[in-house]
Amino acid sequence: MQIEILEKNDRKIIFVIKGISVEMINALRRIIVSEIPVFAIDEVIFLKNDSPLYDEIISHRLGMIPLKTDLEKYNLPKDCECGGFGCPLCQVSLTCEITNTANKPIFVNSGDLKSNDPNIIPVDPNIPIIKIDKNAKFIIEAYAILGTSRNHIKHQAASGCFFRYLPEIEYDEKSIKDEEVKKLIVKMCPEKLYTLNGNLKLKEDYWKMCTLCKACEKNSNDKIKVKWEKDSYLFLIESDGVLPFDALLKKTFEIFTEKIDEFVSKLEEIKI
Repeated sequence: MQIEILEKNDRKIIFVIKGISVEMINALRRIIVSEIPVFAIDEVIFLKNDSPLYDEIISHRLGMIPLKTDLEKYNLPKDCECGGFGCPLCQVSLTCEITNTANKPIFVNSGDLKSNDPNIIPVDPNIPIIKIDKNAKFIIEAYAILGTSRNHIKHQAASGCFFRYLPEIEYDEKSIKDEEVKKLIVKMCPEKLYTLNGNLKLKEDYWKMCTLCKACEKNSNDKIKVKWEKDSYLFLIESDGVLPFDALLKKTFEIFTEKIDEFVSKLEEIKI
């Protein structure tokens, strides 16, 4: 297996992966999307709510705020010694106590949530929760737990995750002589991978953007051939920032290995 990282920041990673079957890479994608545990607010106690929104609406908004996650320190509730009732090993508390002393309405944002663990905090402090009028109060206590998006989308570790084959586009520039055909190829490519400056040119890094739609092939009278490399893929993961990508990918392979081990043990039990 070969991996080459093309682009990486706090919210997105793009890499090329070779020497892996489509079945395995799709299994990894499904684990990333649905089985990586992350923190999200699960329970809210309202002590004072002078905002115009109902408690239920605010609870939903709080639950959808992405929280930074530490997988080394905390357990899933179902795996915790407390049995999921809530303890320092599986639960984090966040509080918010705001009194508007200004002469105008103010916003209560995600940054106003105070966590008992400085590592488990909102990813973005500027997510608006509610707006309260002057002299109004907003006091809550919330509890966040680990969970997976298989049970609720608020526990999703990746906001986007997909892969596609690495494309190979073959053509002879001199074989396409009709100017109208050249213009049509340039126009019909949705990713604007072709340029026309006398001859038809293809961008050097076209393989990063080509979606294998084959629009160029269809409009070139078969002068352009669109193929793809077997067992080679472009893989993209987009995140809200709840987990660093090294921790996310490490956990992905841990879960994958656990599933293989479980499958082997089940086979041994039924003695196939």
